[in-house]
Amino acid sequence: MSCALFHKAYSQPLNPLISFSVESCNLNEALEKLFAEYELNVAFSKAELSKIRIESYSCSYKSVEEVLSDLLQGTGYAFKKVGKQYVIRRTQKYIPVRPDNQDPQDPVTVLPEETVTVKTDTVVNIAADTIRLVDTVCVVRTVMRYDTVVRVETQHDTIYTLKYRGLTFPWPAFKDNGWFVTPALTVSVLGLKAEFPDMEQSVEIAPVSAFGVGVDGGYKHNRMTVGMTLAYRSLKYRFALDQNVSGGDCYVTDTLDTYYVVYPGGDTTYQYILDSTYIPLTFTDVNYRDVNRFDYLSIGLFGSVDFVKLEYFRAFAKAGISADVLLSCSGSTLFSETPYHEDLTRQQAAPLKMSYYGGLGVGLKLGNHFELVPEVRYRGMIGSLCRPEVMMDVRPHYWDFRLGLTYYF
Repeated sequence: MSCALFHKAYSQPLNPLISFSVESCNLNEALEKLFAEYELNVAFSKAELSKIRIESYSCSYKSVEEVLSDLLQGTGYAFKKVGKQYVIRRTQKYIPVRPDNQDPQDPVTVLPEETVTVKTDTVVNIAADTIRLVDTVCVVRTVMRYDTVVRVETQHDTIYTLKYRGLTFPWPAFKDNGWFVTPALTVSVLGLKAEFPDMEQSVEIAPVSAFGVGVDGGYKHNRMTVGMTLAYRSLKYRFALDQNVSGGDCYVTDTLDTYYVVYPGGDTTYQYILDSTYIPLTFTDVNYRDVNRFDYLSIGLFGSVDFVKLEYFRAFAKAGISADVLLSCSGSTLFSETPYHEDLTRQQAAPLKMSYYGGLGVGLKLGNHFELVPEVRYRGMIGSLCRPEVMMDVRPHYWDFRLGLTYYF
């Protein structure tokens, strides 16, 4: 099996000096450590080099070629540089061929010429491509008569084959289990249900806005998630009062004087002198506008389950409850007498409300520990925003659109 330690090409100085040390290990482990520390492109057969044991080695300020030569010394292997890659292969033994009529004691006998052909096929896998290097080496050995000098001629024939494997994305490793924290922003579509018992006024309640900011924290294991929520929530709605009040068109009796008569026997009778005044008919229009606002601190519990779980995407269903503690309120409420409205105070608003919600969301993995979490959910509030004695029964409900960023510890 061939193994290629390949790295993207970066600008590096020519023949840099390195320092390297390794304990006694297999030869392939030493080459892998050399790649890990200096990102050198090295191709070799892991099955062969794992059988070769080398002693501990250490050097300082040597070139890459010198370090490779030291590591391969006495192993029967050598390296060859092809482009920016070092190819490790077995060395060839050059054995002279003697003719049958040669005298073993005659050093000047002519030896025949022999050609040795060696082919190495190295496959280097990159993220999107496969590069196949076919290196053909032809070695011609010739023993010259009289001087027994071996002349070696080397010919190289290198073929590069590029195969496109399609578009791929280098997704990073991702952590999606364990403890997490999620800051989030919520924008809501507010709806209101209002009742005004025993009131003849024309009152209109119209939603304005609702939003919230908060943070979730909890624990996730496989498809199940549980946690707690701490959030600030605010809602606004318009309060509009229209009342047509009529008066007059009647006589008002007034007492001008009083006298009494005493009869024999002790009885006393009082007599009154009366007068009446006509009050003309009048009409008065009462028109009042205000914006009511309620701010809450929300503390809740939630749970979710992933019904779709892929490597870098998940979809989940989520449900929860919360206790909403009133922080502040402002605006107006109804009153039974003129001017038929009064200021809204904390004594008139409910100090604690309970909410429930349920919805769907997705998780999109962004990196090793981060996940983008958009959600949509329906939230309802139990009971009125005001106390029972107030002449307004306003019950809000929401469609929440929430965006959070989860970090897994």
